[in-house]
This record gives sequence, C-alpha cells and structure tokens, in this order.
Amino acid sequence: MTDSSFRWLPFAACVIATLSSSTAARAYCRTNTCDSARGENCSVDKDGCRQGGKPLYWGISPVPFQVDQAGSIKNKIDASAFEKVIADAFDTWSSANCGKGKHPNIAAVSLGQTPNDVVEYVAGQENANLFMFRDDMWMATAPGSALALTTVSYDWHTGEIYDADVEVNGTGGNITNARTSDGADLPSVMTHEMGHFLGLDHSSKKTATMYISYVPGKGDLRRLDVDDMAAVCLIYPPRGSVASSTGPRYVVTSPLTGCTLPRTPNPEPGPFFWGVLSFAGLLVLRRRRA
Repeated sequence: MTDSSFRWLPFAACVIATLSSSTAARAYCRTNTCDSARGENCSVDKDGCRQGGKPLYWGISPVPFQVDQAGSIKNKIDASAFEKVIADAFDTWSSANCGKGKHPNIAAVSLGQTPNDVVEYVAGQENANLFMFRDDMWMATAPGSALALTTVSYDWHTGEIYDADVEVNGTGGNITNARTSDGADLPSVMTHEMGHFLGLDHSSKKTATMYISYVPGKGDLRRLDVDDMAAVCLIYPPRGSVASSTGPRYVVTSPLTGCTLPRTPNPEPGPFFWGVLSFAGLLVLRRRRA
C-alpha cells in the first residue's frame, strides 16, 4: 500500500473547553479528523464535541506497545514499573462494563522495553507505540506544566489510528506512583491519556476520567465513570469486529496535547478546541514533515 500526505498538524486532545451544561446522558466526546486547513467544515455541537470529520479508532486488537528502558531516574520510576502502569491503564479501559458481562473489543499487548525513544511514524514499516519519560528536557508542544503528550498518526480519510507515541514530562520530578494523594499520580495521568490514545476527547462530566480538569493529590482518574465506559463501549462494541481499512493510506501525524497541572484550583474555562490552557496545554504547531 502507498502512504501519502505526511504532515504535522495541530490537533487538540486536552484543551480547556467551554462545555455545554446539557444534562444529556452522553457527556463524552470522540476525537475526530476534522481540520479546517483542509477546507473541511468543522463545528462544535451543543455538548462541546467537535463535528465534521471521521472519529478516531484502532483497527487492530490487541494494540502492541513498548516502553523506553530508561524509565525515569528523576521520578524514581523504573521501566518495569512504568510498563505495569501502562498495562493496567489499558486493562482499565478494556475491562469496562458494557452490560450483560460484556467488555469492549479492544486490548493491548506489551512488546517489552526498548532503547528507542523517538517519536515518529515510518511508512511501510512496523511501528511501535512507544511510552517514554522526558527527564532532561521537555521538548513537546505543550508548556512546561504539561504532564504528558500523545502524538498520533491516523488516516484522515477513515480515522483509523496507525501509531501513537506518549511522552511523560518528568523534568519536574513531581510524578508519583504510589497513592493518588501523593501528587501527580502516574496511573491517573496514564488512564486519562489512554482514553485519548483510544480515540476519546474530553467529557463534560466532572466525575469522568476524561473530564478536563485534574488536581494532583486530590483527583483520582484511575477508575472509569459510567460515561467513560459508555464511550469506549461505543467505539469498540463487544460484538463488533475490529477491522483495519484497506486501500491507500492518507496519514497525518498530529500531537495531542496531554494533561497538565491547573494554574488555580478552579481554572477558568476558555474557548473550546483552540483555547488557552489550564488542565491541558497551549496547542501550537509542533513540526511539519513533507
């Protein structure tokens, strides 16, 4: 198959939102491919969800991943512990209750540790979904307060995800892996990020793992809310078949700005997708590849 249209585009995942106060049962939003730079008509519905493109999803299961063998010296989290946190976060989503004892038709498998820490998608090759700490320098799109950044390569014709790499900001030495009350809880952050990894945007429900705000030491995002479960069960229904698209690939690689520390305990919301940061980052163009 041929691959074309490789470029880096701004694509929001954890941007602060002005969300509707709608009491509808559905509070979650799915991330989609809509991009006004391609002349597409992107809009926002009454629940604050972006409309106009194809929703993102994985066309394979299990989804393989690898972990940077360096772990995080600054945060005292080794690669094995990091790998377990990632696997547990995947399991949290894949074991969601879809009703009648059913679970989402999506899973993950660890391919172990690797010395590779490069965020990239290479056409025509097998691509690992890498998880890594950045202890020395935070070179991601998000600002210094950002806790994580996920970069996704997907087909903008179909929404199928081909590769996703996750960077965790370890420069502050404030990431913890014990109790949720200890600070910036790594399992909470990774469970939230895994929602983005699987194709979800934010939820307007305050008790949801995918809610826009997280206060380190007080918030607990390790457990899914019924809203989160409804979302992942919709994308990967228990009785559905995971099918990869066929034909030419039209791949866009985009940074999804990850979770950040709020500036204040009660951050003021900004404009929806392209707003100012609080829980998330100020989204800017990361890089372009022709």
